[in-house]
Amino acid sequence: MSTNRTSQSLLLTLVFILLTVILAACGEATNKAANKSSPEPQTSPSTAPETTASTTSTVAPTPTLETTSLSIGSARDTQLSPLIVIAQEEGYFKEEGLDVKIELFAAGPDVVAALGSKSIQLGSSGDIPPIIAKASGLPIQIIAQQADISGVQTLVVNPDKIKTPSDLNGKKVSYVPGTVSEAFFLRIAENYSLDLKSIEPFKIGPTEILPAFQSNNIDAFVIWQPVALNGVKNGGVALLTGNESHVPGEEGPQQLINPYSILIGHSDFLTKHPETTKAALRALNKSVAFIKASPDAAAEHISKALGQNVEDIKTVIKLNNYALNLTPELVDSLEGISQFLLKNEKIKAVPDYKTFIDSSYLKAVDSALVTIP
Repeated sequence: MSTNRTSQSLLLTLVFILLTVILAACGEATNKAANKSSPEPQTSPSTAPETTASTTSTVAPTPTLETTSLSIGSARDTQLSPLIVIAQEEGYFKEEGLDVKIELFAAGPDVVAALGSKSIQLGSSGDIPPIIAKASGLPIQIIAQQADISGVQTLVVNPDKIKTPSDLNGKKVSYVPGTVSEAFFLRIAENYSLDLKSIEPFKIGPTEILPAFQSNNIDAFVIWQPVALNGVKNGGVALLTGNESHVPGEEGPQQLINPYSILIGHSDFLTKHPETTKAALRALNKSVAFIKASPDAAAEHISKALGQNVEDIKTVIKLNNYALNLTPELVDSLEGISQFLLKNEKIKAVPDYKTFIDSSYLKAVDSALVTIP
């Protein structure tokens, strides 16, 4: 009996030892697996960030637009509306999450007036209407330039009556008041020492100029393209542009005026809708690339939107230098034309361009587009 008990005791002891060994082995395997799948944190501060950077990719969240509906105004011409039209037709606004309505006006002063009434949120205008409005206290800001448009500002004359700028004395001359058209006329008068008292001014809208010229109610007019081009088609002669002289014997480059097409916004809207504003600028910047790479396709878009001859638009596009940016050259031009307007009593004070221009929105889109402080 004692022998059996001894055997049983020995057997139980062996079983216990075997179970202990098996459990110990399982525990070691578990620990190895755990250690392999969850490495210890790096103790070196220089290597830990590298491990994180190499194994984790962070995607920046898409900014939330304050509003997706936007009305943008522009004068109905090839200097002010192309980038906006292209962004609409090519779907760039939609790519940025925007539903844009384009409002077309006769000229820049109408765009500024609509901006002042807040019926539009952003507007494209020549530089002079916003300068005059800002000097009068309207809370608007420049957020980008869209094009150098000096090459399209044109003095068209009746060649039977006018051969040189001095022949404008005693004649009937038309221009659009409160725009670069008027400023260019005044610059011509200053440069060629004209007698303004002898000149009979016709201050009318851009759509009225050509009929007045065709009916011989005026002898000359100062206007942008493509109105000037149509004037030439109807017997007129382009005597001067903003950057070139066609005066017999004086042909060649001559910078009389250097206006820009600019994008402006009401200060209230810009402050409350920064992400929406940036989205619009991103879309317009795509338009710049498009109009430079595909000018003929751009002309088709513009012709459709403005109801103008596509071949004329192809000609005019070549005269404008499209670029969405903010440059020292722009600021110098704005300050210069402001001083000129002040001298001619069109404004009572020169705007402070450090606050008139807000570069923060464009800089956020692409800092390379902003070269002013």
